[in-house]
Amino acid sequence: MRILPRRRLIPKWRPVTSTLGTVEATSTARKKNSDSAENADELNLAISQWRETKNVGLLGEVLSFSVDKDLQEKVIAVGYEALNGGAAVTPIQSLLIHDLGKNNGKEEHYTAVPLGPMEACHPFQEPIQRLRSLLRFSPDNALALLDFAQLQTALGKSRSAERALRTALSLAPNNRTVLRTLARFYVHTERPDVAHQLIKNHARTLQDPWLMASEIALADAAGTDSFFLGKAKRFLVDYSKFPESHLTELLGNIALEELHSGNMKKARESQRRALLAPNDNVVAQAIDFQHHFGVELLTPSIAQAIKSSAEALLLQAWDAVDPDAIEKHAIDWHSQEPFSSRPIQLLSSLYAYRGAHSTALRWIQAGLRTDQLDKGLLINLAFVHANMGSHELANATLKRLRHIHGKEIESFANATEGLLAYQLGDFADGDALYDRAVAEFDRKGNLQLGAFCRLNQAFLAVERSHPTGMAIAQKAIDLVKSNPSKDSQLLLKLRFPDYATEVPKESPELRKLSQWVFDAKENKLIETVGVTSKTSKRLIILGHDN
Repeated sequence: MRILPRRRLIPKWRPVTSTLGTVEATSTARKKNSDSAENADELNLAISQWRETKNVGLLGEVLSFSVDKDLQEKVIAVGYEALNGGAAVTPIQSLLIHDLGKNNGKEEHYTAVPLGPMEACHPFQEPIQRLRSLLRFSPDNALALLDFAQLQTALGKSRSAERALRTALSLAPNNRTVLRTLARFYVHTERPDVAHQLIKNHARTLQDPWLMASEIALADAAGTDSFFLGKAKRFLVDYSKFPESHLTELLGNIALEELHSGNMKKARESQRRALLAPNDNVVAQAIDFQHHFGVELLTPSIAQAIKSSAEALLLQAWDAVDPDAIEKHAIDWHSQEPFSSRPIQLLSSLYAYRGAHSTALRWIQAGLRTDQLDKGLLINLAFVHANMGSHELANATLKRLRHIHGKEIESFANATEGLLAYQLGDFADGDALYDRAVAEFDRKGNLQLGAFCRLNQAFLAVERSHPTGMAIAQKAIDLVKSNPSKDSQLLLKLRFPDYATEVPKESPELRKLSQWVFDAKENKLIETVGVTSKTSKRLIILGHDN
């Protein structure tokens, strides 16, 4: 079962071309326009001005419109016009033009586990070679260094990655993307305190909502108080007309702080504002924390943000218990953040549930290259080794888990040892180990994990012809019905499809982020902004004669 740490709204570390296509990479002085027609007019003006002057700064203005997917084709055409016509183009602009031009703005997928026939291909070989070539001719390309560091991190080469990131910071000490990327790297390498100090002490943070948002999230990760939380709240008052798209992560972090403080009304209001123009990071956080905030995620701006977030799409697919979509979006998310263990943990769990243990093993090993101590991946590794009959490797992994994480993982270890006992035909010991695991899950209040554990026990009991296998299976199904989880539903769908429909699906009442009021007498439709009560209707009709 997936064992993910609590998600925080810390900075995303995407490929540079992805970040350059977001509002995060633009100046806070420029408001993102949601009107595509008006954006198109502004783009045409920028193109006209660039063609008259061939000024490299104006070319940058043209390229900034690539954030609008509807305008990308035109932006790409002008970019190649500049390259082919010998106009002045910076190395970073050249990189962006080439990457946007590949498949008309669609990004390439590079993964730690080859997806095609190139089984012997070194992970990330092609993009690393391309970046090395670029840096050979342009060693001062700070953004290329960020991508190089990301791939080095994915390969477990943290020292090389840190050297690249520190070089990038020396080249662009005030660049928001560089600062946030270095901070994210420090979190990944278990140094959230260093990440927090980096952002907290930077002169730009006080006036930059993206850096203020980072400081709040990093303070939480470091287990310390935020220096900028109060200042951020004042910033929102003083700059009330600030572009919403630049405030989304700041408001999202304030919403989380209010939530943790028990101020639900303030938390929901901040969350509502964060979702007015959310980015991929905020919308993924909103999906992950939806059961805490209890609000619907159905507005057009939210739907658009979800489409741009592989993580959000994966979380939705998991919630929908859709194995094929889970696989697709997990790989997409991994290609965006190849250093992160989260998509690999979800993907390897899916393959393990399917019984594709050799595939799960390859992904787990890829994930452990970047984080050898990841608890979830090590738990999955022991489980997969056990299922593959590799008893020595399974026991060695369990020994390692106990050494690193102590009693925290004992229930998972007991369940895996129960699996090993079943495989050896020692059903009495296996039953006792599974009972011990479930009792510990229940003692900690993890009833859903206990039910999921029983479900795994049931599958193996039936497979190994346990004398009371069918009784164990029925007991497990009954337990899952009273303590359902998405993991249990997914395992049932893949292994016990006849029982999958018997597990109840949750459909909690959710609050709306706004409400529409139609005045029949005035023939006016007005949106009332604010989080509603659970039972509120989406549309209220006034003055209607029945």
